[in-house]
Amino acid sequence: MASMFKTSVLLVLAALMICSHAGTSNAMQYGDACRLSDIHVSTAKTGKVVGGQPEYRVTIENICDCGQWTVVVACNGLKSTEPVDQTKIFSRGDGTCVVNAGNLISRGSPVVFTYAWNEPQAFTPTFAITRCP
Repeated sequence: MASMFKTSVLLVLAALMICSHAGTSNAMQYGDACRLSDIHVSTAKTGKVVGGQPEYRVTIENICDCGQWTVVVACNGLKSTEPVDQTKIFSRGDGTCVVNAGNLISRGSPVVFTYAWNEPQAFTPTFAITRCP
């Protein structure tokens, strides 16, 4: 009788453990691992001069295993003497810019754009939403 009770208790505990993990999705498993610091921004001179200003190439990449979307960076208005590809980055008019039209940025698929200005601008990530498979 005692062994049947122990077996029943063990089965109930096992069922509870399985149920507690059944709702755990990949987003919950990986979501906490993605941070704004996983969005890397690098800027380099291209060597071109546009409108009398040096041109810069900006690469924004996500190094997290999960994708990140609705990525917003501080951009101070995105000043440029040449047109900037609005599908890659556009100013919201409040000192921030949306990257990749808010679409997903996956690891290994950086967003790259160029602009021309008298000095490099900072593009500091301020917001992103993590999306896991």
